[in-house]
Amino acid sequence: MELIEAASAELVRVVRRLPDDSWDLPTPSEISVRELVEHVVVGNRFTAMLLAGVSRAEARAGLGGDQLGADPAAAVVESARRQQEGFAASAPGQVLDGPKGDITAEAFLRFRLVDLVVHAWDLLRATGQDETLDPQVVDRLLEVVQPHLDEMLAFGAYGAGPSGTLPPDADPQRRLLDMFGRRP
Repeated sequence: MELIEAASAELVRVVRRLPDDSWDLPTPSEISVRELVEHVVVGNRFTAMLLAGVSRAEARAGLGGDQLGADPAAAVVESARRQQEGFAASAPGQVLDGPKGDITAEAFLRFRLVDLVVHAWDLLRATGQDETLDPQVVDRLLEVVQPHLDEMLAFGAYGAGPSGTLPPDADPQRRLLDMFGRRP
């Protein structure tokens, strides 16, 4: 559970540093900064509901409208906390009614971790900030996802996936981002 807390903290750190005039900027995810932050908040809330036993259809129905309100950073913090609590209370083998069908809590956790960390980088890139992510989070996330990369890529949510062009000595952040379709 420490990694979901650290990944959430990394996203919160980035969102709190977003310049006031950056909300309409495009991101590498091909949506605006505001839309990307809302995407993550919706994902966090959706996940918390699934972990609580709510069906996919009910969770989706409960997430309409503006999910950020007047304080997007507060929405990120609140949704991340709910997601963390949900994972803490779940069993790794618990089967969820996930976005594309049944998935274990353990497998879904990997997807959520990638969403938090890669989208934190997307926001840094979009706003022209230092793109360095917390190296400990990156290293730990690489350890978690590398054995499951093919399964994760088959999910179809990571764009082009690995480029196949990284040098063998590429740093961990660059390797992680490349795995999930980012070309820093």
